[in-house]
Amino acid sequence: MNGDHVTVATEERDNLDVVKEARANKDLVEIEAYSHLQGNALLTNFTASTLRAKGKMVVPPVVFYNKSRTEVTIVVHLGTDLCGHDGIIHGGLLATLLDEALALVAMPSLPNHVGFTANLNIDYRRPVKSDQWLVMKGRLDRAEGRKAFVEAWIESLQGDVKFVEAKSLYISPKSPLARLI
Repeated sequence: MNGDHVTVATEERDNLDVVKEARANKDLVEIEAYSHLQGNALLTNFTASTLRAKGKMVVPPVVFYNKSRTEVTIVVHLGTDLCGHDGIIHGGLLATLLDEALALVAMPSLPNHVGFTANLNIDYRRPVKSDQWLVMKGRLDRAEGRKAFVEAWIESLQGDVKFVEAKSLYISPKSPLARLI
């Protein structure tokens, strides 16, 4: 996707205080969002491809891990075309984004770094208005064998408003072959 809106959104994202502070923090590592996806997996991915458009998620989120990959900070822009009610981001989309943030902190602690969402509990605290930059944070609560217990939330850029909170259990398959099914 090329266009002035992508350039503008990229510059806006890169100039946010939260992004500049994270990039300056030597204890954080920046990774490219969706860099683990290749070929058809990238082309058919809901958040990496389907939602990448003007009015939706114009640019990929920026992702920062702590060095142990037990905490993640993600900065994302949600556009005007992602609403359930006029001007309010759809709750199902927020659940999807939180599930991805939760996976980012669950997978590194699981055998073979593979797992699936066993449950996802969400508390919607405040409506999320469209056409704004948001911060998602996630952290590993604990790992027990094939299970990872994780939590994540979506907050304002300043961190003073928490919109949505989630807790989840991820489970790794019993055998590496099972992950392909």
